This record gives sequence, C-alpha cells and structure tokens, in this order.
Amino acid sequence: MQFIKINNFYIKSIFINLLKIKENYKVFFIKKKLLLVFFICFYFAISSSAEEKKILVKENDVIWHTIKKNSEENSDGSSIKWDELEKGFNPNDYLKNPKENKNKNEYALGSLNRSIIFDQYIVGPDISWMVPPGLSWNGIYAFDGSIRGYSRRKKNENFFGFNGGDAVGQFYYQFLRKEKYSFGINFGVRSVYGYESDGVSGSKIGEGLSSGFRYDYMISKNSGFAIGGEQLLHFDGLTDTGRDLYWTFSKGWWKKDQDGVFPLHIATLGIGTGKLAEGNIKGLCSNLLGGSGTELAAQRRLCWAPIFSLARVYSPKHSSFFEYNSKRFILGQSYSPFEEIPLRGTIAIVLSDHIDNYKLHNFDELTWVFRLSLGF
Repeated sequence: MQFIKINNFYIKSIFINLLKIKENYKVFFIKKKLLLVFFICFYFAISSSAEEKKILVKENDVIWHTIKKNSEENSDGSSIKWDELEKGFNPNDYLKNPKENKNKNEYALGSLNRSIIFDQYIVGPDISWMVPPGLSWNGIYAFDGSIRGYSRRKKNENFFGFNGGDAVGQFYYQFLRKEKYSFGINFGVRSVYGYESDGVSGSKIGEGLSSGFRYDYMISKNSGFAIGGEQLLHFDGLTDTGRDLYWTFSKGWWKKDQDGVFPLHIATLGIGTGKLAEGNIKGLCSNLLGGSGTELAAQRRLCWAPIFSLARVYSPKHSSFFEYNSKRFILGQSYSPFEEIPLRGTIAIVLSDHIDNYKLHNFDELTWVFRLSLGF
C-alpha cells in the first residue's frame, strides 16, 4: 500500500484510528442504550405503581379530612366528591367530635421476614434484601419461607443469566406473638439447587443445615427493634452462609404524617455479623461461636459491621429500597401482588461491593440478587 505524508501523519493510520473510534463509540452507545432502557423501565415501574393506591383504607372506615371554607379540595389535595344523602339519614349516627376520631385511621406497621405488614393483616412488599427489619413480627402469619439468591458474572457473560450463581433457603416460625413483642426460630438450608461447573459438582441440595432465633419489640406503631441470628447453629459442618447475628432498629414515616397515605418511608439501621459483616468496615472481632461461618475451608473471625436499608413503599403492592449489607450496595424493587396472600418477590441490582472498595460497577460488572417468599 502506498503511503502519503500529510503533516507527518499517514492517511492509513488516520483511517485505522477512525475505525477504532467508530468501533469504540458503537460499543459505548450499545451500553448506554441498555442502561437507558433499564432505567426508563425502572422509572415507569415506580410511577405506575405510585398511582395504584395512594390511601390505605380499612373496611368500613370513615376517612376524616379538614375542608377549608369555599374549597373544593380536601386537606390532602384530593378533590371533594359529594354524594346525595338517602332518605332517613341521621348524621348523629355517623358524626362525632372529630377529636374522638383522630386515631381512627391509625395503622400499626409490622413485619414478615423482610416484608412489611400493614395493621397486622395487609401483606406488603419487601423493604430490604438481607438486612432484617426491626419492626415487630405480625400477629397473623407465624410461618414464612423464602429462597434468597444471587447471580455471578465473568467477562463476556450475559447480565440476565444466573451464570452459576447460588441460592439458600430460609424458613421462619415466630411461635410466640404478643401485642408488643414476639419470639421465634428459623432454619437455613445452604443449597436449594445443584450446579455443576467445568465437570466439578457444587453443593448438594439440602446440605448445610442451620438454625437461629429472632426476638423483636414494638416501640411504637411505626417503629421497633429486633435482636436475632440466622444460620447461628450449624448442624452438619457444611454451612458457609454465615452466622448472621444482628441488632436492628426500624422506623416508618407516612406522607404528610397521615396514616395510610402513601408513600411510606422506612429506615432500618443496625449491626450484624457473618454475611452481614463481609465488607471492609467492621470491628469487635472474636472467635465466638466458632467464627463467622462464611467459609468451609477457613475459619474467619466473627466481626460486627454496620448495616442499613432505606425503603420507599408506594402502595401495599410495591416498594423500592437501597441497602448496604456490608458486602454490597444494592438497589431493589419488590412486589406483593395479593394484599391477603403473603406471596412476595424481590429483584435488586448490585451497584458495588467490597472487592473493589465499593467502586461503582460498570455495566459489564453488574449482577443481580433476588428473593421469593411465601408465608402462611
């Protein structure tokens, strides 16, 4: 090929560089496009759910609003709807001093595993993935079972693939439930599916049995704390899911401080061990109970680490949350399709982890986690 010099640059080299720029731009554009599609879907999922049900109403409840003189709107901004009174209507049968009704629409917040329960019977979505809520266990559903898992991803592997990920089973029985507190036990199964990689089989289904406990206390109708442990006692020596001791506190805030008016915000803050302390920020380490229980090949010390989750509940069916569980920062969505059937599903994106000192992942490094739960 003949070369022509123009100001000490070769036309060939310019052409090759242009091709490289074009290829790099194409890859960059594809990544940006996928990210854009994802976040658009994320945004519309939030927006549509936020309009599902703005007010939680008990059956036969009377909703009280303050109405300004000559106003066509309630105190919460909604339009006033007038209905014609039936013959024989007696207002004294319905109307009392508003001060006597100020607590009529209060809703106590409870929990079921990682989910929120409204007024002891309405099943809501998850408000975290790993961080246990501090809200007191509900008074109706004593049992709950869930599968919690996460995907893996090597170079050039599909984001949507499980890619040899892992999952564990967790089962809860909160047998002692009083008005202000509850106590129960839980069981863990290290492996809920068999996986073989490069001819090497993984853990067998059902191995890695463990148990723990949970005690919680209701501080107020919107707050509480919990002390417990998951996978605390290991029965067969094949558990690497961590001795997850924890102490957490949770508090909820309704919109405009009006009970039943969404969105509801819930914050959970606490400390944990085991899988809740695999990150880079931890302390108070010891060999208590045989170590952290996070590995089979080596015994690591049992350390304590800060953990938290921030949740926004848009309706009884939908929530989103941001969680730091020591190992990962995750952003999740949770759905509870049936208010009186305790079936919930959660999916979350891992934004960063402790391996790269919590550096935000590139698109090629993103993975996901999930939890499926059913109570009874």
